[in-house]
Amino acid sequence: MKSTTKPTSKPASKPAAKPAAAKPERLDPRYSTASINPLTPRYLSVVAHERGYDTASLCRGLGFTAEDLNQPNFKISYRQGSMMIRRGQKLIGDTGLGLAVGSRQTLVSWGLVGFGMMTCATLGEASEMGIHYQKGAGSLIHIAMELRGQQVAILADPQFYDPDIEMFLIEEAFSSMVNIVRHLVGPQFTPSAIELVYQPPPHAAIYDTIFRCPVRFGCSRNRLITDVNWMNYPLPTYDPLVAKTAIKLIEENLTVEQEKVDLSTTIERAIRDNLKDLPSLQSIAATLNIGERTLRRRLNDAGFSYQGLLESVRKSRALELLSHSKFSVADVAAETGFKDVRNFRRAFKRWTGVAPTEIRE
Repeated sequence: MKSTTKPTSKPASKPAAKPAAAKPERLDPRYSTASINPLTPRYLSVVAHERGYDTASLCRGLGFTAEDLNQPNFKISYRQGSMMIRRGQKLIGDTGLGLAVGSRQTLVSWGLVGFGMMTCATLGEASEMGIHYQKGAGSLIHIAMELRGQQVAILADPQFYDPDIEMFLIEEAFSSMVNIVRHLVGPQFTPSAIELVYQPPPHAAIYDTIFRCPVRFGCSRNRLITDVNWMNYPLPTYDPLVAKTAIKLIEENLTVEQEKVDLSTTIERAIRDNLKDLPSLQSIAATLNIGERTLRRRLNDAGFSYQGLLESVRKSRALELLSHSKFSVADVAAETGFKDVRNFRRAFKRWTGVAPTEIRE
């Protein structure tokens, strides 16, 4: 039966535009600086080829070709890498693509950094080397390690608020880490647990196959947790002389631009790990064994400021948590170091131009 309801004269309202805050911060010089080893795009290309897709289409118009990804010392920017990942997800689908890309990697894949890790005395030393030179190994996110009693946690934080590829990046990071550790100590390695900020994806069962440990979703941080005893595991390929050679080669391979990026990343990590009890620039300088004035000058020369990095970390963390409905605005304010929710709302409006609640609409 045909409806007799008359249409209203008022036109239907258009869907609200997505807030600009949902996009990565393109004004950050690290967004477009070509300083990253193209490890992830290279293995994304490998997975695409194995599944019968045209790899040339993944790179077209991005400023490089699939062949460039296999050239020594070739570097890409975060912008280029993230765009290629989006294309990969659209072309192949996102049913565990990050897990597939990460699981294809070996120590050799990590280049000089992987070679250096092989020469370390213990898994703990190898892990510290991998984290210290993570950009040289091709990381597109921030990786850190912390001791938690009898456990060690590897933390993975997005470098930019990029919800379209957040799950891919975390999947790729943790699956590659587990695969690398198994190459170092043997297939018997199993994490104690995996904690993830996002909710269970449709392909959650694949996590059990790869990690072989409890996987918890909807947590406050992305963590890979393992028993601290694994850090003392001796590596059979240990060679102190070759280890020094590897470090020398890695250091020589770092560019001046990379050193600037590493400086800002180091300070952001110190802020991120202590958001509820913010460190001063003076205390950060002390941990780096340099003076506060020297650190401030180096930051200024690199185009950064302590306050700017602090606000960048707070903004990214707030956007990450707000994109998952489990966390209230008050929770997010506390997690980002604000003791007063009103101050958080004002700061968030200044950063993004919208209220925290609008991000979820």
